Amino acid sequence: MKVFFDVDGVLIDGWHADVTRRKPWDATIEADLGVDRDAFQLLFFGTPGSRAASPMFECITGRLDLKQALAAVLPQVGYKGGVDDFVRYWFEKDSNINPEVSDLVRELRERGVQTFVATGQEHYRAGYLWNELGFVNHFDRIFYSAEIGVPKKDPRFFEAINRALEIDPGERPLFFDDQPEIVELASRAGWDAATFTSAQNIQQHARLKHLWS
Repeated sequence: MKVFFDVDGVLIDGWHADVTRRKPWDATIEADLGVDRDAFQLLFFGTPGSRAASPMFECITGRLDLKQALAAVLPQVGYKGGVDDFVRYWFEKDSNINPEVSDLVRELRERGVQTFVATGQEHYRAGYLWNELGFVNHFDRIFYSAEIGVPKKDPRFFEAINRALEIDPGERPLFFDDQPEIVELASRAGWDAATFTSAQNIQQHARLKHLWS
């Protein structure tokens, strides 16, 4: 059995589809780094409805290097330090691992289940998650948007994973994601996808709950 997990909102307790649960990594960025938070959000991430025109969208689809994109924006929002220091601040602040989910991933692997990450990321953070946060020790592989070349909200994202792993149409890999629209896309690709709200979604899933007994 193959089980896939989203990062933000599932493995990492930070950004969530549910706005009431979000724990922004940049909440204290003005006090810490002198960065105008609102200006940075607007210039780098865009506004709802125009995200696809933002520098960050170009980064998560592999068309723009994150550090180059930041170097162009950061001087405009009050930051006077180095780009590498900013990236380190960002990634460390956005690394609040969900311990309950992490424990379940470990238990699944102990029971012979293949575990994977399927996420919308640019190259640097994907590498950080895999190597420095230690995802390499808990998952068989990470699939991310910049590597695939399309955003996660594109059907081709899941089609690419199906091809890479030669997933049989009848296999129906499990997938947990906090965004219902992503769950719908994965379902169309033949996955058994479920909207994630808590670790109980994993524990009580009909195809997994027998593993905990």
